[in-house]
Amino acid sequence: MSDTFQALRAATPGEIEGLALARFVSRLGIEVRSPGTFVWDSRGDLAAAWRLWLETWFAPVLAPAFVEIHRLAGEMRPDEIAGQDRVLDRALSETLRTRSLAAGLAFLEGKSEMRANRKWTRFSELVAAGGTPGHATTLFALQSALYHLPLAPALSAYAWFELESGLLPHTGYRNHSGTGNDALALFASAIPHVQVAISGERGDFSAESPRLRAI
Repeated sequence: MSDTFQALRAATPGEIEGLALARFVSRLGIEVRSPGTFVWDSRGDLAAAWRLWLETWFAPVLAPAFVEIHRLAGEMRPDEIAGQDRVLDRALSETLRTRSLAAGLAFLEGKSEMRANRKWTRFSELVAAGGTPGHATTLFALQSALYHLPLAPALSAYAWFELESGLLPHTGYRNHSGTGNDALALFASAIPHVQVAISGERGDFSAESPRLRAI
């Protein structure tokens, strides 16, 4: 077992033991074709780019939004989820907004097994009607809750999704070791931010939140 993986296990709460399952379940039927809000284009330092994304977007904007949407989904409140999706839309920069919406399409188009789920269908119909944008963060949190994934592994799986999709082959990234340890080491740096997000107070992400700002 690598030192990185040992550190990752030691740094995570008990729920994140289910990360492998959460990664699998949350991506059922999804073909990732484009980056989410994080992307690395092979120029500059990858670790620095990931750290900047964590500190600028994941910790203050995306993780709190995910936590709130996951909670609302568990309480069967699709209209309020749509409201949070619109708040997130206003919080993102135009570049991140465009990427997030493009990544969200993969979730809307690829969830055939979810089309019989009334809660998923109601939200996807809101997106189709233009009532809410349908960001990848929102859709990931919603389906994770509908699959009854606990918050900690679900949010961790979302961070992994952002990292993995941001390192798609067209970005030029290659893991020369072939072991996955490079990506795992990067992912481990997201865990403290996950812990902070899941330990925060309910309703941390809202229209009134001072954290929300378009950059």
